[in-house]
Amino acid sequence: MIILAFPEKLKALRLKHKLTQEELGEKLCLSRTSISYYEQGKFEPDIKTIIDISNLFNVTTDELLK
Repeated sequence: MIILAFPEKLKALRLKHKLTQEELGEKLCLSRTSISYYEQGKFEPDIKTIIDISNLFNVTTDELLK
């Protein structure tokens, strides 16, 4: 079993739902740059953003972070 880190999970979920970084950013009220930085592991989202991402993609925060 391959375990992905948060940046890879975020990108995989975004691609699975056929969203661009820009589109995901709009849904989360974030910039495309923020999404890019999260996917590159340069920055980590705050807890509110993590919850928003989990709600948007209908996954638990545990699935997103572990």
